[in-house]
Amino acid sequence: MLLAGGKSRRMGRDKLSLEVGGLPLIQRVHNALAPVCSEVLVVGGGGSLPEGLSRAGGERPGALGPLAGIEAGLAAVRHAHVFVAAGDMPFLVEGVVEYLLQRLERLGVLAVVPRYGERMHPLCAAYARALLPRVGAALDGGVRAVHEFLEGLDEVAYVGEELRRFGNPDLLLMNVNSPGDLERARREAGR
Repeated sequence: MLLAGGKSRRMGRDKLSLEVGGLPLIQRVHNALAPVCSEVLVVGGGGSLPEGLSRAGGERPGALGPLAGIEAGLAAVRHAHVFVAAGDMPFLVEGVVEYLLQRLERLGVLAVVPRYGERMHPLCAAYARALLPRVGAALDGGVRAVHEFLEGLDEVAYVGEELRRFGNPDLLLMNVNSPGDLERARREAGR
């Protein structure tokens, strides 16, 4: 599942069509998901989608944030395990996607989430579809932040340093939120 919502306030324009290394951000994320995930759905956003992507509907009205996007995506998918990725992650690689999904299945938890550099990265994580009722209940109860939702769960596994086998976690987990982030991503992609 690829989350494409948000207002791109810090960027000042729609960021998913911005190119890094010759490809739009949304295409770079799709390229990391497609080899591992048999179904890649886009939740949120507007406009046209690259080939191979389809949009999931059913998001709650009122711009309730990524947790509502996760709810819509979990409701739309057919599989028991889902990878959720923000659409602005230029250096996400299929190895990370595969690793987190395998850990989810092997550990039997409800979520496997990177926690690196003192930050949780819930928009680059593997989730069990079984979380859907809990996500809905949290949203109904006023929870909007994914990290707040996850902190209330016991069945979450966190990964950190082990992500180094796939590259620099600071890049693997990077989001492009501002013009400075875009400049850095383009610089890194050119190396």
